[in-house]
Amino acid sequence: MLIAEYDYDTDIAIQREEAGKIAFARGISQGSLQKALETARLMRQRAYPVAEICLMTGLSQAEVEALN
Repeated sequence: MLIAEYDYDTDIAIQREEAGKIAFARGISQGSLQKALETARLMRQRAYPVAEICLMTGLSQAEVEALN
């Protein structure tokens, strides 16, 4: 954007829109992680092998073993 074309209100609107997109993506990511952990927890309760849980959920072995 050229200095001559700079508009403060437009700049702020764009920054807010970009921040909203980042927050939305972060929320989706956290929700996906929570769902994977919930699924892994259920699989652990039903005595699935850790390697199988990792494959199915995308979690690491350490993350799966840390579940109750």
